[in-house]
Amino acid sequence: MGFRDFILKWILPKDEETLRAWLVAIELFNFILSFFVLVFLVLTLIARELLWMVKFGIMLLMCVIGLSTLNVMQYLLAIEFNTRKRDILKRRK
Repeated sequence: MGFRDFILKWILPKDEETLRAWLVAIELFNFILSFFVLVFLVLTLIARELLWMVKFGIMLLMCVIGLSTLNVMQYLLAIEFNTRKRDILKRRK
């Protein structure tokens, strides 16, 4: 099984129900990561030592990167599902 087959079989939604499940999961992770962004932002701002400020800043940066990646995934899933031809759905089942 190649990378392309893995993507087509496991990641791209086969039907609207699977797409909604993926989008709900992404929204849940967005909510959790947004909470951590706020926590790390506050911790970075109130940190008194430079080392802790850098640690919290790096964690904040990682959470922001994760949030942007999840948002791009969400948009690409919706675009891919809305623009695909319906005969592709029939062949993949």
